[in-house]
Amino acid sequence: MCVGLSGAISRIAGGATTRVVTGLWSGARPDRHEAQGPADVLVRGGRYFVLLQDASIDRRGFNALGPDGATAGDLISTPPGRAAPAVIFNFAAFEAARNPDRGAGPGAKLGNPPIDSDPYAFTAYRGGFAVVDAAGNDLLWVKSDGEVSVLAVFPVQRVPLTPAVRRRIGVPASLRSIAVQSVPTCVAVGPDGALYVGELTGVPFARGTARVWRVAPGEPPAVYASGFTNIADLAFAGKNLLVLELAARGLLDRSSRGALVRVAPGGARAVVVDRGLVHPTGLAVGNGSVYVSNYGFSPGTGPGPHGQVVSLPLSAVS
Repeated sequence: MCVGLSGAISRIAGGATTRVVTGLWSGARPDRHEAQGPADVLVRGGRYFVLLQDASIDRRGFNALGPDGATAGDLISTPPGRAAPAVIFNFAAFEAARNPDRGAGPGAKLGNPPIDSDPYAFTAYRGGFAVVDAAGNDLLWVKSDGEVSVLAVFPVQRVPLTPAVRRRIGVPASLRSIAVQSVPTCVAVGPDGALYVGELTGVPFARGTARVWRVAPGEPPAVYASGFTNIADLAFAGKNLLVLELAARGLLDRSSRGALVRVAPGGARAVVVDRGLVHPTGLAVGNGSVYVSNYGFSPGTGPGPHGQVVSLPLSAVS
């Protein structure tokens, strides 16, 4: 992996893109693919709160990314301009110490890897932040004083394997099913005040196996909606839940396009966008529009389409 301080936060306004924070950790393969770095951002009181990915920790919660990757796996705050990160929480260290999806508590004996962390998305919640750790398979509440609580641990599920999939992922013909991790990738606060979490799921990324969980204080996590594939993000448009699928036919299908699905409070659903979305990775609702980050797997150099943000009127998904 090539590591540097090329991560940035950009503001898009009036059709112009301006970098408002620079100098954040970022890493990628030499061919610029499989990038990591800033994964999510909130703006509060003139400061930027940024969640920084890290999918390379060891059993002690450390990585080998060097000084430029020192904040990988952290939630930080920084003023605008050149980043001056103040670490709010280190998720890798927490995972090494607590490991919620395997240790004591609601995630006991779920069969997930001993130590694995990759914080991926967060939202403001009850004076602090609700954070999903995609590799840790959990939902955490980081309070304003830095204390952390485990709100939910998401279980594995068994997925049947077809002969074609077995060949594709290189497992023995005798293996009829595989345990698949949740891999939560997104969290949103619903109109009822509960948290809603979407799953990417793991290999083989089987169609229809991704779920949306509802997590409310004092209640066990419950499946709110199911039957999705590779959920990348969630957002509410009024009482309707919008679910963004990264690859509607699964990530093993390289030709698969994404999709935006509307789920009504009663459970009725409809695909509202299924054309033009190529590996969409982010979703936001505001100012009467729905915004989607598109071509999320495409590096910003070379021929072909690059990452972009597209919008459609909110009325188109209502």
